[in-house]
Amino acid sequence: MVEVIHFLLGADADKNSLFKSAGHDSHTFSMEVHVSSQWILVTRTGQKDKDRRIYLSDEHAAAVGLILDREDDGKGFISNETWKAFLGSTWFALPMNREGTIFEGKSAPTFRQLIGYFARRRKDSGMDLIEKNGKDQQPGSVQVALSYLLGLDWEIPRQFQYMRERRKHATALRMAVKEGELGQLFGTAAEIRPELARTEERIAILRAQIDTFQVHDSYKELAGQASRLRDRVTEVTFELAEADSAVEYMKKSFDAEAPPAYADVETLYRAAGIELPSVALRRFEDVEAFQASVTANRQSYLRDQIDETKRHRDQSAADLVKFSGERTEILKKLDGKGAFEDLIRLREAFGENVSRAETLRSKLQHAAALENNITQMKAEAAELELKLQQNYEQNEDKIKRATVLVDKAISKLYDDRTGNLIIESSRSGPKFRIDIQGGGNKGGIDMMKIFCFDTMLLRIAFERFKPSLQFLVHDSHLFDGVDSRQVAQALVYGKAVADEIGGQYIVTLNSDEFHSANASSDLPLDEFVNTVKLADDETGGLFGYRFDLKKAAPQ
Repeated sequence: MVEVIHFLLGADADKNSLFKSAGHDSHTFSMEVHVSSQWILVTRTGQKDKDRRIYLSDEHAAAVGLILDREDDGKGFISNETWKAFLGSTWFALPMNREGTIFEGKSAPTFRQLIGYFARRRKDSGMDLIEKNGKDQQPGSVQVALSYLLGLDWEIPRQFQYMRERRKHATALRMAVKEGELGQLFGTAAEIRPELARTEERIAILRAQIDTFQVHDSYKELAGQASRLRDRVTEVTFELAEADSAVEYMKKSFDAEAPPAYADVETLYRAAGIELPSVALRRFEDVEAFQASVTANRQSYLRDQIDETKRHRDQSAADLVKFSGERTEILKKLDGKGAFEDLIRLREAFGENVSRAETLRSKLQHAAALENNITQMKAEAAELELKLQQNYEQNEDKIKRATVLVDKAISKLYDDRTGNLIIESSRSGPKFRIDIQGGGNKGGIDMMKIFCFDTMLLRIAFERFKPSLQFLVHDSHLFDGVDSRQVAQALVYGKAVADEIGGQYIVTLNSDEFHSANASSDLPLDEFVNTVKLADDETGGLFGYRFDLKKAAPQ
């Protein structure tokens, strides 16, 4: 029954849903719903191509201001999305159109997110914790939904959720760095700093040795030329390697296209809220330009680029031969002149260390940006926690109202126990819990915490959004392990709450549990039993399913 209610209140029905199963997808399900001070009949089916439609009569649609679409046979309906938006607007004061409002974008409260607290679904683990109405409900959803229902500032927990998403990406990036997947570009600042310090110290020493090195002027000029030619040979060698890689890459791109490696890094940084330093992007600019051109005219462009790159490679190869030959001639002139050989070695070592230092500075910049971002998020968490505390101080009357309602429910259930609704701020956002003191059946007490919480939410929602929804639905599993006396007290108190708001407290119970509760109650619960009963005997069943009792073994 709970699933039918959710189905008619806009829940998704996937291929494994009861409403999609063979023999059931052709059936229709209907329910009378009280909205906008009107009773209207809504109908839905799991039939393919029609399962996203809510059917209403012309009279009922006009009564609540809904405009119907038409099927070929003239049958009127609205889309399931329109239905959910309408219920969210009517029952929870959510905007019908979110565009341009604070509800636009991710992590804002939605109708389906809120309604789950008023008809908990056991199959979705909605009865495990008071604050969650489903096993897949994330902390941000819980915090935003409950803050909204209680009249607290829900945008603060929304900011907590945004920060959680950023932290998730930043953590993933740190793990990639730690595990070596991005070792060439990243590292930890603590590891990089001592290595950079040693390299810079080595550069200073080499520079001082080169500056004080005494050689004949002509030899010094030759040594300088040899050093410059060495640098040019190194550059040309890199150019050749890059050209070979580019040709190979472009050839492979005829069959498969893969985004440049920098794209994942840049995306990961952006998701973590960090702008990737420009020094890390320079190495990928050629590939990025190439990748953009491929989109326009892949095959033709690739052929031209391969030819051009080969010509550039051939020219670079010729330059390499030329520069290497010139350097060899100079070194021959300097051969045997020990001082000049020492100077050349100093210059080569100096160039290698300067290059190493530049790489380390780049890695340090990346590491510092990541670590600073994580530190900044910690500061933001502290700031959000402070805002949350201030909001709770400003809304003390609303928190007090919710606390009093929970206290009242606990007092109706137990004569020997007291309890508290706890709403507190933390570095991870608002937290909600109920503590009930005393011994006894812990499992049963946990179930009654949910009962107390839900009845409080019903009263608060009715008072805040009036006219709001006026019902609360509980499945029999909520009373598993609960003493029959507490079950009876819960049913009586649920009726009292429903009477106060002019609504309904709907409960499904097995007959044996009901009889035990009825025997423990001062109120004749038989008067409130719905005349429709589901049986599991030889003539009964539930939506086509049979529940066969096992025969008792002979004694």
